[in-house]
Amino acid sequence: MPRLMPRLVARLRRDDRGAVTMLVALLLGGGVLLGGGALVIDLGRLYSERAQLQNASDAAALALMQACAKGTDCASSTALDYANANSNDGSSTVDLVCGVDAYGLLDPCPEDDGEAAGCRGERPEGTKFVEVRTSTRQADGSTFLPATFGEVLLGSSYQGRGVAACTRVAWGSPRVAYGFGVTISLCEWNTATAYGTTFAPESGTVAPSFERVLKLHTTSGTSCSGNPAGWALPGGFGWLAGVTGACQSYVDLNGVYLGDTGVSASTACKEELADARTNRTTLLVPVYDGAGGTGHDGYFHLKGFASFVVTGYNLPSLKVASSLTSRNHCKGDEKCIYGYFTTDLLAADAVLGGPEMGATVGRMLG
Repeated sequence: MPRLMPRLVARLRRDDRGAVTMLVALLLGGGVLLGGGALVIDLGRLYSERAQLQNASDAAALALMQACAKGTDCASSTALDYANANSNDGSSTVDLVCGVDAYGLLDPCPEDDGEAAGCRGERPEGTKFVEVRTSTRQADGSTFLPATFGEVLLGSSYQGRGVAACTRVAWGSPRVAYGFGVTISLCEWNTATAYGTTFAPESGTVAPSFERVLKLHTTSGTSCSGNPAGWALPGGFGWLAGVTGACQSYVDLNGVYLGDTGVSASTACKEELADARTNRTTLLVPVYDGAGGTGHDGYFHLKGFASFVVTGYNLPSLKVASSLTSRNHCKGDEKCIYGYFTTDLLAADAVLGGPEMGATVGRMLG
């Protein structure tokens, strides 16, 4: 009996192998395994192509947004260049470039909603935007992704298919956003920008004449009597309440935001100020046109957002000379921030529709 057990086990193993071999043969003969493999391979290629086309349309739309916002190179050729540069095979079809811009450079969009091209959501109303649609284009000019094994399932008549992608990007002045954790008054902004007519250039060398000194909690040296930068309240110091770890506070044009009665900057705001000065980062600064309450109950009403680049500051335990002029504009206990206003296009998670005050943000819609 013991001698029979090894033989039996060996036979069972041979039988299993034979059963598996027969099963595979049946599946191959019926086309199931080949069909499944074809489906996986071809669908994988389609998904890969779709991802490439989405990258292409995203890059093209973002590049066009920057160009259209400035009124330069806002054309289909720009979209094609960026689309091709962001496709793995260096080739895409740009089927449509349309939208609304301030200079009338974009063609109006057709009435269709672009669902077939992969557009998501609705086109924005009352704001500037660009829409880019891309689709398959092979190196030989073909607009179909050829089938690898698709004929196994669909027959020789199946020659492949094309896929498409769509991106919409809007830009404009924000009305709801996370702004930097210090606020300035409309009076100070008007004085610093000559009522919104004078801004430092967005790039290149900035002349020292563009530097401004924003004073907090004082009326000394400012024409905004009783309403200087960051303070129109007894006990208000310009810092905002509820700031995040990045020294930002959520501000809504339709509501009010609270002031912080503390004199010194928080640790997060100190770090953000130092980083912004070093990297010449453009900050989104809330500008208020009204205030109320007293002390820790003080609040501000938002007028809009300004783009401000920090160059230096004079704050409690935090004194750094201007990186633009090497000057300390404030002394002693004065609380000041130095910098210049500009019109940079910023990336921010914002709701558009605010008044134009120099700050423009872009938002990808789909």
